[in-house]
Amino acid sequence: MPDHHAAYLGASGRIGRLLRAAQRQVSENGVALFWQYRTLDIPDEAAFLWSDFNDPAPLVAAQARHGFDRFLIFSGAIGAKDDSEAMQAHVTNVNHALTAALKAGIPRVLVASSSAVYGLGREQPFHEEDALAPINAYGRAKVEMEALCARRAETEGIEICALRIGNVAGADMLLRNAASRSVHPLTLDIFPDGQGPQRSYIGPMTLFSVLRALIATQESLPPVLNLAGGRPVRMNDLLEAAAVPWVRCKRTDPGHQNITLDTTRLSVLCPGVDLSGGAVEIVREWQVLRAMV
Repeated sequence: MPDHHAAYLGASGRIGRLLRAAQRQVSENGVALFWQYRTLDIPDEAAFLWSDFNDPAPLVAAQARHGFDRFLIFSGAIGAKDDSEAMQAHVTNVNHALTAALKAGIPRVLVASSSAVYGLGREQPFHEEDALAPINAYGRAKVEMEALCARRAETEGIEICALRIGNVAGADMLLRNAASRSVHPLTLDIFPDGQGPQRSYIGPMTLFSVLRALIATQESLPPVLNLAGGRPVRMNDLLEAAAVPWVRCKRTDPGHQNITLDTTRLSVLCPGVDLSGGAVEIVREWQVLRAMV
Protein backbone atom coordinates (compact mmCIF):
# COMPACT_ATOMS: atom_id res chain seq x y z
CA MET A 1 0.00 0.00 0.00
CA PRO A 2 1.56 3.35 -1.02
CA ASP A 3 2.43 5.78 1.77
CA HIS A 4 1.39 8.79 -0.32
CA HIS A 5 -1.21 9.41 -3.01
CA ALA A 6 -0.53 12.42 -5.24
CA ALA A 7 -2.71 14.16 -7.81
CA TYR A 8 -0.89 15.50 -10.88
CA LEU A 9 -2.53 18.43 -12.66
CA GLY A 10 -1.53 18.56 -16.34
CA ALA A 11 -1.16 14.94 -17.45
CA SER A 12 -1.62 15.75 -21.13
CA GLY A 13 1.20 18.33 -21.19
CA ARG A 14 4.70 17.64 -22.50
CA ILE A 15 6.17 16.97 -19.06
CA GLY A 16 3.08 15.07 -17.93
CA ARG A 17 3.29 12.64 -20.86
CA LEU A 18 6.94 11.96 -20.14
CA LEU A 19 6.25 11.38 -16.44
CA ARG A 20 3.44 8.97 -17.22
CA ALA A 21 5.83 7.03 -19.43
CA ALA A 22 8.46 7.11 -16.68
CA GLN A 23 5.97 5.72 -14.19
CA ARG A 24 5.50 2.67 -16.40
CA GLN A 25 9.24 1.96 -16.12
CA VAL A 26 9.52 1.85 -12.34
CA SER A 27 7.94 0.16 -9.35
CA GLU A 28 5.39 1.99 -7.18
CA ASN A 29 7.83 2.36 -4.27
CA GLY A 30 5.61 4.10 -1.73
CA VAL A 31 4.10 6.79 -3.97
CA ALA A 32 1.01 6.46 -6.16
CA LEU A 33 0.30 9.17 -8.75
CA PHE A 34 -3.12 9.95 -10.20
CA TRP A 35 -3.35 11.97 -13.40
CA GLN A 36 -5.74 14.80 -14.21
CA TYR A 37 -7.23 15.21 -17.69
CA ARG A 38 -9.63 17.81 -19.11
CA THR A 39 -11.47 15.50 -21.51
CA LEU A 40 -13.55 12.35 -21.18
CA ASP A 41 -10.86 10.23 -22.82
CA ILE A 42 -9.54 8.92 -19.51
CA PRO A 43 -6.98 6.16 -20.15
CA ASP A 44 -7.01 4.14 -16.91
CA GLU A 45 -8.01 3.91 -13.27
CA ALA A 46 -5.11 6.13 -12.23
CA ALA A 47 -6.66 9.11 -14.05
CA PHE A 48 -9.42 11.51 -13.09
CA LEU A 49 -11.45 14.11 -14.96
CA TRP A 50 -11.24 17.81 -14.07
CA SER A 51 -12.01 20.17 -16.92
CA ASP A 52 -12.87 23.44 -15.18
CA PHE A 53 -10.45 24.58 -12.48
CA ASN A 54 -12.96 27.19 -11.31
CA ASP A 55 -14.98 24.28 -9.89
CA PRO A 56 -13.13 22.49 -7.06
CA ALA A 57 -15.70 19.69 -6.82
CA PRO A 58 -13.94 17.20 -9.16
CA LEU A 59 -10.69 17.41 -7.20
CA VAL A 60 -12.55 17.13 -3.90
CA ALA A 61 -14.38 14.06 -5.19
CA ALA A 62 -11.19 12.48 -6.53
CA GLN A 63 -9.47 13.12 -3.21
CA ALA A 64 -12.31 11.35 -1.41
CA ARG A 65 -11.83 8.31 -3.69
CA HIS A 66 -8.05 8.15 -3.73
CA GLY A 67 -6.94 9.89 -0.53
CA PHE A 68 -4.64 12.50 -2.04
CA ASP A 69 -2.19 14.00 0.44
CA ARG A 70 0.01 15.63 -2.21
CA PHE A 71 -0.84 17.79 -5.22
CA LEU A 72 1.42 18.60 -8.20
CA ILE A 73 0.29 21.58 -10.30
CA PHE A 74 1.96 21.33 -13.71
CA SER A 75 -0.85 22.63 -15.90
CA GLY A 76 0.50 25.34 -18.19
CA ALA A 77 -0.69 28.12 -20.47
CA ILE A 78 -1.25 27.91 -24.21
CA GLY A 79 0.31 30.61 -26.35
CA ALA A 80 3.53 32.43 -27.14
CA LYS A 81 5.82 33.20 -24.21
CA ASP A 82 5.66 36.92 -25.06
CA ASP A 83 1.85 36.96 -24.96
CA SER A 84 1.11 38.55 -21.59
CA GLU A 85 -2.60 37.79 -21.71
CA ALA A 86 -2.10 34.11 -22.53
CA MET A 87 0.66 33.68 -19.96
CA GLN A 88 -1.60 35.00 -17.20
CA ALA A 89 -3.16 31.53 -17.17
CA HIS A 90 -0.10 30.39 -15.21
CA VAL A 91 -1.36 32.58 -12.36
CA THR A 92 -5.11 32.04 -12.60
CA ASN A 93 -4.90 28.26 -13.03
CA VAL A 94 -2.68 27.92 -9.98
CA ASN A 95 -4.92 30.19 -7.95
CA HIS A 96 -7.99 28.06 -8.74
CA ALA A 97 -6.05 24.83 -8.13
CA LEU A 98 -4.85 26.03 -4.72
CA THR A 99 -8.41 26.86 -3.72
CA ALA A 100 -9.42 23.33 -4.69
CA ALA A 101 -6.49 21.83 -2.79
CA LEU A 102 -7.57 23.69 0.34
CA LYS A 103 -11.16 22.47 -0.02
CA ALA A 104 -9.88 18.92 -0.51
CA GLY A 105 -7.62 19.17 2.55
CA ILE A 106 -4.38 18.40 0.70
CA PRO A 107 -1.49 19.59 2.91
CA ARG A 108 1.46 19.69 0.43
CA VAL A 109 1.45 21.28 -3.02
CA LEU A 110 4.27 21.31 -5.57
CA VAL A 111 3.87 23.95 -8.29
CA ALA A 112 5.82 24.06 -11.55
CA SER A 113 7.69 27.34 -11.90
CA SER A 114 10.68 27.88 -14.18
CA SER A 115 14.30 28.96 -14.34
CA ALA A 116 12.94 31.76 -16.58
CA VAL A 117 12.25 33.77 -13.42
CA TYR A 118 15.98 34.55 -13.18
CA GLY A 119 16.25 36.17 -16.60
CA LEU A 120 19.48 36.46 -18.57
CA GLY A 121 22.33 34.14 -17.73
CA ARG A 122 25.66 34.71 -16.05
CA GLU A 123 28.84 32.76 -15.33
CA GLN A 124 27.67 31.47 -11.92
CA PRO A 125 24.63 29.25 -11.33
CA PHE A 126 21.54 30.90 -9.91
CA HIS A 127 20.67 30.28 -6.25
CA GLU A 128 17.13 30.39 -4.93
CA GLU A 129 17.88 33.63 -3.04
CA ASP A 130 19.07 35.52 -6.14
CA ALA A 131 17.13 38.48 -7.52
CA LEU A 132 14.57 37.74 -10.21
CA ALA A 133 14.70 39.56 -13.57
CA PRO A 134 12.53 37.75 -16.14
CA ILE A 135 12.84 38.92 -19.72
CA ASN A 136 9.48 37.82 -21.18
CA ALA A 137 5.81 37.49 -20.27
CA TYR A 138 6.24 33.82 -19.42
CA GLY A 139 8.92 34.53 -16.83
CA ARG A 140 6.98 37.46 -15.39
CA ALA A 141 3.86 35.31 -15.04
CA LYS A 142 5.88 32.68 -13.17
CA VAL A 143 7.22 35.36 -10.80
CA GLU A 144 3.67 36.55 -10.16
CA MET A 145 2.57 32.95 -9.63
CA GLU A 146 5.33 32.37 -7.08
CA ALA A 147 4.28 35.49 -5.16
CA LEU A 148 0.69 34.22 -5.15
CA CYS A 149 1.85 30.87 -3.77
CA ALA A 150 3.85 32.56 -1.01
CA ARG A 151 0.89 34.70 0.04
CA ARG A 152 -1.53 31.81 0.12
CA ALA A 153 0.89 29.55 1.97
CA GLU A 154 1.34 32.19 4.66
CA THR A 155 -2.31 33.14 5.07
CA GLU A 156 -3.91 29.73 4.66
CA GLY A 157 -1.42 27.42 6.33
CA ILE A 158 -0.71 25.10 3.41
CA GLU A 159 2.78 23.96 2.37
CA ILE A 160 3.46 25.20 -1.17
CA CYS A 161 6.79 24.74 -2.94
CA ALA A 162 7.39 26.43 -6.30
CA LEU A 163 9.78 24.34 -8.38
CA ARG A 164 12.07 26.44 -10.57
CA ILE A 165 12.57 23.79 -13.20
CA GLY A 166 15.39 23.91 -15.73
CA ASN A 167 15.17 22.12 -19.08
CA VAL A 168 13.46 18.72 -19.09
CA ALA A 169 14.88 16.50 -21.84
CA GLY A 170 12.15 15.67 -24.32
CA ALA A 171 9.91 18.53 -23.21
CA ASP A 172 12.49 21.15 -24.21
CA MET A 173 12.63 22.97 -27.53
CA LEU A 174 16.08 21.63 -28.53
CA LEU A 175 15.37 17.90 -28.37
CA ARG A 176 11.80 18.28 -29.62
CA ASN A 177 13.16 20.09 -32.67
CA ALA A 178 15.85 17.44 -33.03
CA ALA A 179 13.25 14.68 -32.97
CA SER A 180 11.28 16.32 -35.79
CA ARG A 181 14.27 16.76 -38.12
CA SER A 182 14.72 13.89 -40.54
CA VAL A 183 16.94 15.43 -43.22
CA HIS A 184 18.01 19.01 -42.51
CA PRO A 185 20.50 19.60 -39.69
CA LEU A 186 19.60 21.64 -36.66
CA THR A 187 21.06 25.13 -36.29
CA LEU A 188 22.73 25.82 -32.94
CA ASP A 189 24.17 29.04 -31.54
CA ILE A 190 27.91 28.83 -30.94
CA PHE A 191 29.66 31.48 -28.86
CA PRO A 192 33.20 32.89 -29.16
CA ASP A 193 34.63 30.18 -26.87
CA GLY A 194 33.52 27.53 -29.36
CA GLN A 195 30.74 26.18 -27.14
CA GLY A 196 26.98 26.20 -27.44
CA PRO A 197 24.47 27.34 -24.83
CA GLN A 198 24.92 25.79 -21.39
CA ARG A 199 21.78 24.91 -19.45
CA SER A 200 20.66 22.98 -16.40
CA TYR A 201 18.89 19.91 -17.77
CA ILE A 202 17.26 16.90 -16.18
CA GLY A 203 16.25 13.60 -17.75
CA PRO A 204 12.56 12.64 -17.46
CA MET A 205 13.30 9.48 -15.47
CA THR A 206 15.36 11.49 -12.99
CA LEU A 207 12.65 14.14 -12.80
CA PHE A 208 10.12 11.45 -11.92
CA SER A 209 12.43 10.20 -9.16
CA VAL A 210 12.90 13.74 -7.81
CA LEU A 211 9.16 14.38 -7.69
CA ARG A 212 8.53 11.13 -5.88
CA ALA A 213 11.24 12.02 -3.37
CA LEU A 214 9.70 15.47 -2.76
CA ILE A 215 6.29 13.87 -2.36
CA ALA A 216 7.60 11.39 0.19
CA THR A 217 10.11 13.41 2.21
CA GLN A 218 9.30 14.12 5.84
CA GLU A 219 11.29 17.34 5.64
CA SER A 220 9.46 20.63 5.21
CA LEU A 221 9.84 21.98 1.70
CA PRO A 222 11.09 25.52 1.04
CA PRO A 223 8.87 28.10 -0.68
CA VAL A 224 11.04 27.89 -3.83
CA LEU A 225 13.39 25.19 -5.04
CA ASN A 226 15.65 24.89 -8.07
CA LEU A 227 15.03 21.62 -9.89
CA ALA A 228 17.51 20.25 -12.43
CA GLY A 229 20.40 17.86 -12.70
CA GLY A 230 23.51 18.69 -10.76
CA ARG A 231 25.74 19.07 -13.84
CA PRO A 232 24.93 21.78 -16.39
CA VAL A 233 25.30 20.55 -19.97
CA ARG A 234 26.14 22.13 -23.30
CA MET A 235 23.45 21.89 -25.93
CA ASN A 236 26.02 20.85 -28.52
CA ASP A 237 26.94 17.92 -26.27
CA LEU A 238 23.27 16.90 -26.09
CA LEU A 239 23.00 16.93 -29.88
CA GLU A 240 26.18 14.89 -30.20
CA ALA A 241 24.92 12.38 -27.63
CA ALA A 242 21.64 12.09 -29.55
CA ALA A 243 23.51 11.72 -32.89
CA VAL A 244 21.62 14.72 -34.29
CA PRO A 245 23.30 16.55 -37.20
CA TRP A 246 23.71 20.26 -36.57
CA VAL A 247 25.39 23.34 -37.97
CA ARG A 248 26.89 26.35 -36.25
CA CYS A 249 25.36 29.79 -36.01
CA LYS A 250 27.70 32.41 -34.57
CA ARG A 251 26.41 34.33 -31.57
CA THR A 252 28.18 36.79 -29.28
CA ASP A 253 25.52 37.74 -26.70
CA PRO A 254 26.90 36.39 -23.38
CA GLY A 255 23.56 36.70 -21.60
CA HIS A 256 22.20 33.72 -23.52
CA GLN A 257 25.16 31.37 -23.16
CA ASN A 258 25.01 30.23 -19.53
CA ILE A 259 21.70 29.89 -17.68
CA THR A 260 22.27 27.34 -14.96
CA LEU A 261 20.90 26.48 -11.53
CA ASP A 262 22.50 25.67 -8.21
CA THR A 263 20.85 22.44 -7.02
CA THR A 264 22.50 22.07 -3.61
CA ARG A 265 19.20 22.44 -1.79
CA LEU A 266 17.54 19.86 -4.03
CA SER A 267 20.29 17.29 -3.48
CA VAL A 268 19.84 17.60 0.30
CA LEU A 269 16.11 16.99 0.02
CA CYS A 270 16.55 14.06 -2.40
CA PRO A 271 19.60 12.17 -1.12
CA GLY A 272 18.58 8.94 -2.83
CA VAL A 273 18.33 10.45 -6.32
CA ASP A 274 21.38 10.53 -8.57
CA LEU A 275 21.55 14.03 -10.07
CA SER A 276 25.01 13.60 -11.59
CA GLY A 277 24.03 12.52 -15.10
CA GLY A 278 25.65 14.32 -18.01
CA ALA A 279 24.56 14.74 -21.62
CA VAL A 280 24.80 11.03 -22.50
CA GLU A 281 22.69 9.90 -19.55
CA ILE A 282 20.12 12.67 -20.05
CA VAL A 283 19.67 11.82 -23.72
CA ARG A 284 19.43 8.11 -22.91
CA GLU A 285 16.54 8.76 -20.52
CA TRP A 286 14.72 10.75 -23.19
CA GLN A 287 15.29 8.08 -25.84
CA VAL A 288 13.94 5.32 -23.57
CA LEU A 289 10.65 7.18 -23.14
CA ARG A 290 10.43 8.87 -26.54
CA ALA A 291 8.47 6.09 -28.25
CA MET A 292 6.01 5.89 -25.35
CA VAL A 293 4.65 9.47 -25.46
